[in-house]
Order: sequence, then structure tokens, then C-alpha cells
Amino acid sequence: TSNSLLGFRGTEDLGGGLKAGFQFEQGINLTDGSTDDKAVYDGKTVWARQANLWLGGNWGTFRMGRAFSPSRNAFATWDITGEANNSIAATSYGAGGQDGPRNSSQFSYKTPDFGGFAAELGYVFKPDNGGNAKVDLGLSYNNGPLSAGVSYNKAKNLKANYALGAQYRFGMFALSAGYHHTENGPYADDNTGQIIAGAVGRRSGVSVGGKANFGAASVTVGLTRDTKQDYVVNDLKYKGKKYTNGMVEGRYAFSKRTFVYANYLRYDGGNNYGIGMRHDF
Repeated sequence: TSNSLLGFRGTEDLGGGLKAGFQFEQGINLTDGSTDDKAVYDGKTVWARQANLWLGGNWGTFRMGRAFSPSRNAFATWDITGEANNSIAATSYGAGGQDGPRNSSQFSYKTPDFGGFAAELGYVFKPDNGGNAKVDLGLSYNNGPLSAGVSYNKAKNLKANYALGAQYRFGMFALSAGYHHTENGPYADDNTGQIIAGAVGRRSGVSVGGKANFGAASVTVGLTRDTKQDYVVNDLKYKGKKYTNGMVEGRYAFSKRTFVYANYLRYDGGNNYGIGMRHDF
């Protein structure tokens, strides 16, 4: 449901409501003990998850370094799994886009909370993003039973990714729904599953999710349905196959910090499943 990680963070009170802080996180691959998950990161770079400094006060928070993108943070506000690894919405469309949940060399500002509303804007300069400056935006609302978010990110000379959705909680249940549009991603052949060289994919679709809590146990389900899928190769556009994807997960919590789980995920015609335990400390 999540990658294993080890992190360090700290805060210093500078007085007058002003605070400074840092956060550094590295992944831990429990298979071989390496610093990062080979399936997620290009190399085994220490602190590849988070490496940033921030300054904050009653005016908001300014952060610089490698951190979660504003579009990812807005998506996690309403996703039925909170943007876990087995989120069918994030697996199908990305957490707010195809660029991944983090930005390196990011400068970001997040507003204070205004009755549940907050806005976060991130920017990556041209030399730090392959020659194309990037804007990343997340708008969120989280108050009482309702959470909602709008995600948007765009690099210069590329088309924009965006998503919007909401989650509503009532009693022992929660329901979510969203719309997603992703650009600039790779595309795998519908028959062989192999990435098509030079192909630039585009995918749009809707997602729904539900969760039921039964004391220490919970059951979560999610579905996505593509409304559009296509790709471009050498300036020629091709239609792709539209999929209906789904996931189901069962959990049992031994405490607030430890739970076991079993899940199944159907993604683009393939079957995935897992069992495990998570402990937070």
C-alpha cells in the first residue's frame, strides 16, 4: 500500500509566529535493503523521496527542494485511498498527472487554511526541468465530511495534465468520484504490452471509490473507466484501447500504527495482488 521509508524532519521556532523546518526521506527496499525501490526511482539516490527546507507563518508556507507536487497533494485530499500505491485512480491516470507525485528543484507556496480552503502553487525553473519550466497547482477543500481538490500541472511546450474530484464521508462509509486527464505519457501496445518507441500517450477517464469501516476492519473498492485513450507517433494519431480498471482491498488494524492487508488490482487487462503488513513509527 506504500513504499517503505526512513525520514528525518525538524522545526525551529523563530519567534513572532515564524518557523523554519526541513524534511529528508529515503526509500527502503525490503527485498534487498537498497535505499530506493528499483521499480519507482531511476537510480538509488539517497533522499529521493523528500529533500527540502521550508519557512512558514500565519501568511502560509514557502518550501524549496524536492517535495510532493501541489497537484499530488490536492489529489490525495479526495482519493479514496489517500494516493496509496494501490489507488486505482493514481495507477490509471497518475496522482494529478503523468509527471509523478514529486518535483525536484521545486519552489512552492501554500496559503493558510481558510475555513477548509487552501491553494498551493509550485514552480520549477527551466534549467531544472529539461529545458521546459513547469507550473504546478493544487486547490483543495477539507472540512467536516467533505474533501475536494483540483490538480493542474503544465511544462512549457507540453500539454497540461489535470484532475478534479471529491470525497464525502458519512457514518461508517465514504464515497469518492473524480475526472482525470493526462498528457505526455508513454504508451504500451494494446496487444503485446510493450512500450511503443516515440509514442506520446493521452488518457482521460472517470473514477469512483467507496470505503466501509467495520471497527478495526475496513473494505475499500475503486473503479476507473477510460473515456478517451490515444497516442501520437511521428505526427500520426492512433486510437488506443479504453479500459475499465478496478481494485478491492481489505484491512485489519491491530493498533493505530499497525495493520495487515490483502488487495487485488485489475489494471489494463492485467491482474495484480498482494498481502502485507504496515507499521508506522
